[in-house]
Amino acid sequence: MAEAGENWEEGSEEDTMIKIIENLSLKKALEQQSAGEETALIRKDCVELPCGHRRPAHYILAWFKHCLKQRQAEFSCPAFDEGRRRTCGATSSYRSVCGLIPLSSRQRAFLEENLAFLAARQLYDFKACPGCKTHVERRDKTNLCVHCTVCTASRKHKYYFCWSCRSQWKGPTHNAVRCGNSGCGQTEIPGDPLVLSTPEFKEKKLREEGDDIYPMKDKSSDRTRLALLINNVEFEYENNRPGAEKDESSMERLLKSLGYTVLTLRDLTAPAMRAALQDFSRREEHVLSDSCFVLLMSHGSSRGICGVSSIVNSDGEQDMFSTDELYHHLNTVNCAGLRDKPKIILIQSCRGDNDGCVNVQDSVSHTEHREKDFCCLRSSTPDTPSFRNISLGSHFFRDIVEVFNNHAHEDHIEELFRKVLKKFKEKHPCQMPCKDRTTLSGKFYLFPGL
Repeated sequence: MAEAGENWEEGSEEDTMIKIIENLSLKKALEQQSAGEETALIRKDCVELPCGHRRPAHYILAWFKHCLKQRQAEFSCPAFDEGRRRTCGATSSYRSVCGLIPLSSRQRAFLEENLAFLAARQLYDFKACPGCKTHVERRDKTNLCVHCTVCTASRKHKYYFCWSCRSQWKGPTHNAVRCGNSGCGQTEIPGDPLVLSTPEFKEKKLREEGDDIYPMKDKSSDRTRLALLINNVEFEYENNRPGAEKDESSMERLLKSLGYTVLTLRDLTAPAMRAALQDFSRREEHVLSDSCFVLLMSHGSSRGICGVSSIVNSDGEQDMFSTDELYHHLNTVNCAGLRDKPKIILIQSCRGDNDGCVNVQDSVSHTEHREKDFCCLRSSTPDTPSFRNISLGSHFFRDIVEVFNNHAHEDHIEELFRKVLKKFKEKHPCQMPCKDRTTLSGKFYLFPGL
């Protein structure tokens, strides 16, 4: 078992939180166990939380990570409370929930080490010394020059490093702005690549096409847009999906720029995906929203989306999530908060193994439909695969991010999807996304920034 301090070398709070999430991986914990130790995940279908709600173990673990990623001080129950008709939200300490998650003793110890590190980050100001990687507390908040006693003892001379650029210190030993290293204090924060709409454009569209456009709420504290992102990266029975982390981070950034709060869940079984969709569909935030996004990233086949478990159920079925369930949980009956509002679904998964390219020779009280206001874009046509680059992520989400960043300020969602398809025709001829079960009755403009 690695010490917690060995895993937290980068300086920024954001980098530290990313490392916390990465090091909560079950597989990583398992790989660090030596021969002869307990290695199997304790099998348990559901976890009963202190508030009494029961949810699939993989879902609770994924929500546990989400709470940590959001820097929440405590774990909050994600289940829908039938009595109060709202998300439960009952809080529990991370340690109490950690004791409920079905982990081996080795995994639990690893998880608790990381929680202790997170607690230390909240209480103290410390970073890893670039010389010895030992974590050093900065006692003087007005000075970027920090003394490392470990390096001083081992090198036989005083060793200082810069709290800002994480390099050995140069210059006078008291400075609140920068050290003498080139580039220190000049880090540029990259701008948001999303092109924003103008109020004039929105007014023009509403004036010309008002009845054909879905109503969109203006940007304010009362607007509570939500997006659900499920990303299955590590599997018990399939190859892992390296590069999927790139898709996750790029889509999180895009959706946040569009005004959505993103609920990101990693490595879910089919029952866990089902529970997550059910809870998401009933969240009270949808009442004050004007739309939602749901993203699924996983392995898949013609039968559906793969969960991460290797267990076959009592009916002999593999861990497979049917896309029909997406529409079931978000439909008019089961998701009242999103009734008459666009629900955009993006799915990155294979749908089969057939080759997608061929060589050709050129030449009020009223009746409403149960399933409406959906627009789903899948990463491939039926029975064909989807492709992903280990370093860059999938063609699908890379092109979506590029098209949305450059054109969401002026195009409605179906035109944006058409431009994504055009990019595939020009750049990736062996893969073609396709719209699925689209029932939008109007034009859905995102009007970014407004």
